[in-house]
Amino acid sequence: MVPWVGRPRPGTLWGIPSRRVELTRLTALPLTDAEWAGDGFVLTPSAEAVGLAVGSRRLVVLGALEAWPPARALELPRTAQLVALHPSLRSVAVLGPGRIEMVGRAADGSPVETTARAWTRHTQALGFDVTGEGLWTSGVQDGRAFVRVLDSQTLSDVAGTDAGLALDTPPQGEDDLDGLHEWMPHPRLPVMGVAVSQGQEGTWLTFVEHGAAGLVRGATVASVDAPFYPAGFFPDGSGFIGVGGTWVRRWTYPEATMAAEFLLPEQGTLATGYTALVTERAVLVAVEDLLEAGEWYLLQLDPVSLRPVCAWELPLSTEAVTSVHLLPGGLLLSPEDGQLWRLPDEVLLAR
Repeated sequence: MVPWVGRPRPGTLWGIPSRRVELTRLTALPLTDAEWAGDGFVLTPSAEAVGLAVGSRRLVVLGALEAWPPARALELPRTAQLVALHPSLRSVAVLGPGRIEMVGRAADGSPVETTARAWTRHTQALGFDVTGEGLWTSGVQDGRAFVRVLDSQTLSDVAGTDAGLALDTPPQGEDDLDGLHEWMPHPRLPVMGVAVSQGQEGTWLTFVEHGAAGLVRGATVASVDAPFYPAGFFPDGSGFIGVGGTWVRRWTYPEATMAAEFLLPEQGTLATGYTALVTERAVLVAVEDLLEAGEWYLLQLDPVSLRPVCAWELPLSTEAVTSVHLLPGGLLLSPEDGQLWRLPDEVLLAR
């Protein structure tokens, strides 16, 4: 398939519409530099809600259609370093120095009573799969990237997974231990896409299935020339999207065969932050225009061909807002100053 290349603005060879939209500002969040908070949010295995850091120890959960302020909040231990939000949205797994524990409430509303577990393994990422039964950890062991799965009810190693599974990534030395580890959970299966990025040396996305016999390594997508962000699966799980600084690609699952690609112009336009919203009817990518108006817009791509359909121009200046994240529920977050907006219905319904 020949990729569509160019800037999706009026007058281009596609003639796609370009519409300016208004954003609904929800709040300026008091984001913190707490280690667990990342850029101020924690994703869930589903696309129905997102966790937002509103303090060094407080995580609020905002649903796709909920008003601000959210009704749900979770208090975290002072020593939290990594946090994973359970798909029930009632509890979180928390990793701190020397221990891992569950905090919050069980599915029946009772307090979580899971006994904390001693933890000495090097860990870069913590996350649940869509079932909520598997708590995944990713880290480096003997120079290799490894994943393991814990039982979320007991925090014990799931049978057959205690030795961990090495990923298809290059060996990592001591200087590479801070490489970026990210999750892309399958929407229907106990399968996790595990991405390990080594900066400009590239990103390796490996699929791992948690089956009856333990962990099974599936296909790997390797981008050795540049890093990319695993933006997410389509709702039916048949494919997934990756976003690099200058391209958007669609792969099939489970084969991990590239099926479509959209290339941004070589100069002047970047998909900064590499985030996107992946839905059944559209792929939305936040793009920064560096040469002309100096503004942000959302590029709407056809989910099959990745052909540009519309450029939704946002009322945000690239001088005032230097990066944005597209979050579940159609939320737009500026992590530097904590501004949070909701996209209008005309954009969300266009998905």
